[in-house]
Amino acid sequence: MKKLIAGILVGLILVGTAACAAAPKSAPVPAPAPSPVPAPMPPESSGLFGGRDTVVVQTPPPVISLPPAPSPTPTPVPAPKAPVEVSQTGQPWEGDRMIIRTGDMSLVVTDVAAAIEQITRLAASYNGFVVSSNTWQERERMMGNISIRVDASSFDDAIRALRGLGVEVRQESTSGQDVTEEYVDLSSRLKNLEAAEAQLLKLMEQAGKVSDILEVQRELVKTRGEIEQTRGRMQYLEQSSSMSFIQVRLEQSKLTVEFSADSRNVKEGARVQFYPNISGGFSPYSFEWAFGDGDTSTDEMPSHAYRSDGTFTVSLKVTDDRGNKDTSTRSDYITVLPGWSAGNIAGGAWNGLVGFGRVIADIIIWLGIFSPVWIIIGFILYFAWWRRRKKA
Repeated sequence: MKKLIAGILVGLILVGTAACAAAPKSAPVPAPAPSPVPAPMPPESSGLFGGRDTVVVQTPPPVISLPPAPSPTPTPVPAPKAPVEVSQTGQPWEGDRMIIRTGDMSLVVTDVAAAIEQITRLAASYNGFVVSSNTWQERERMMGNISIRVDASSFDDAIRALRGLGVEVRQESTSGQDVTEEYVDLSSRLKNLEAAEAQLLKLMEQAGKVSDILEVQRELVKTRGEIEQTRGRMQYLEQSSSMSFIQVRLEQSKLTVEFSADSRNVKEGARVQFYPNISGGFSPYSFEWAFGDGDTSTDEMPSHAYRSDGTFTVSLKVTDDRGNKDTSTRSDYITVLPGWSAGNIAGGAWNGLVGFGRVIADIIIWLGIFSPVWIIIGFILYFAWWRRRKKA
């Protein structure tokens, strides 16, 4: 009996093994949790036919084929953020930097007054305004100065537009000051001051003595003063960085010519030194002198001797490097007196004698005109003398 049962068990094991070998291979799956196997029941009798025998056979679980698991999708890794700038106080900031830009220019223009009006309109077109402007005259030449503020984003455009207004740009400079770190430090300081102010207000509420209240009040006033100063500085930096400052000096390009001499009354044969006075235009200059007696010169400061007496008209014509011209003429500017000679001395004596005779003649004429007055005065004086003598 025992041999029969052992043979049956071996046969079932062989059949199960053959079935597992014949099954198709699949992707590995996690093994399911083993289910509890009931314990074998004890046999009711030991005989095969004489009694009821119960045999428990363990059959291996069927193999189930599952579809292949999908491959995992890679998760995108976020790009690293740009580093955040940090000020010396440890306060981070982001965004554009705070730059204060300024410009300084010197322009030669045709008309100073018209140029100031054009610059005023230019500032308004760039959302700006005129800070100050003034004009003055220097040696018959107009000069000017104007300061403007324009939107910081239009600073370069404004500089280019100002260049186009001038006949010549004599000087130009621009500069920029980075105040970002200072502004961030001021922001941190303002937060600390405001926190200190809040703490002082709490201390004032808790103070019970008058001396404590006064001490806290003094500190509170000092702290509030520092807060206002910090806010004012921050506001100045904000306005200065948002509105750029440009200063423009203007010089009129119109050529103006004058001249002078070391002496206007000279004797015949004496030399006269002439000096030009030029404003405006573009150097170098060329000179054309006319002395009024037929002689000319192209020197800058000529010296001329007149060979005859009389009065002479002098003129000067100046041409600058760009062809601009101006002429100055002074009528009867030089008077030349005759030199020494016997004829001149005799003529002078005769002229003196004639002059003396004219004076005597003038006196006689005046006496003749007033003769009726003299006669009346003489009659009155005679009548008064006669009456006094008769009384005596």
